[in-house]
Amino acid sequence: MNKKSGMMLALLAAGQSRRFGDQDKLGALLGDRMLGLHAAATGAEMGFVGKLVIGTRDHVCAAGWRDMGYEVLDNDKAAQGQATSVRLAAACAIDAGASSLCIMLADMPFVTRDHIGKLVEAFDQTDGTRTVASARGKQPMPPAIFPTDALAELLQLQGDTGARKLLRDAILVAGSDRLLTDIDTPDDLAEADQYFRQVR
Repeated sequence: MNKKSGMMLALLAAGQSRRFGDQDKLGALLGDRMLGLHAAATGAEMGFVGKLVIGTRDHVCAAGWRDMGYEVLDNDKAAQGQATSVRLAAACAIDAGASSLCIMLADMPFVTRDHIGKLVEAFDQTDGTRTVASARGKQPMPPAIFPTDALAELLQLQGDTGARKLLRDAILVAGSDRLLTDIDTPDDLAEADQYFRQVR
């Protein structure tokens, strides 16, 4: 992927982490790096035309995100659900004139460059006209790429379902359970950390 693609990346990092307890989930360590920096590092290695983190500018990961080339935006409506982050990302992509928007979640540490590349390849094969999503089994999920025509629909999302309903007709790119793992609880993190240390 090159910077002429016009594809913007938005890393969603404003979740409430209610199932993680009192600790800041994205600030917890996975291996020797904070959880919130793993997916960000993968995205930073790709040639997106612009990279956003939708979260908070004073987050413990914010300096690391900026060092990777991300613009960190505050989502002061995050308590209203993930749709608020998706709407903010879509609005930024529209304002920037991006031709498409790739949405990743900051709590999915095992997504690889290869998987993102497969999503981009599938998207390019549609001539940039169809939404492409990752799939665990038959379940569509992020990371996902939305064409410019879908960005206005993203602006209409409400609640905590994010862009899920817009993924129903997406072209799916399969990923393994491990690759598409998202960290919701301390037990999830402990299991992921054990795996991470084994494969290093």
